[in-house]
Amino acid sequence: MGSATDNRFERNRFERNTFDVATNSFTNTTVFAENLWDHYEGYDLDRDGYGDVPFHPVRLFSFLVEQYEPSLILLRSPFVQLLELAERALPVLTPPALADARPVVRKSR
Repeated sequence: MGSATDNRFERNRFERNTFDVATNSFTNTTVFAENLWDHYEGYDLDRDGYGDVPFHPVRLFSFLVEQYEPSLILLRSPFVQLLELAERALPVLTPPALADARPVVRKSR
């Protein structure tokens, strides 16, 4: 939440979550570093085990649910899929302060 400050989430596994992180604020001092995110779709060109692009765990839809809880009924709808597609194209919609600059990349099997 917006009132939580100076938290650190390092070297964790975030898997099978509907929302990885939810917040009610665009400003934040929470740090995410070297976590494994199952929703991360980045790449690791230098093969050091870390993604080459940051991962933004907060989704715009989680803001909507925070403000208007009944909107959760739209979770698996085409509307939310379209919203997530727009977020990937325009990452300015999510708070830039909440990002994992070095997300762990899952080893391919």
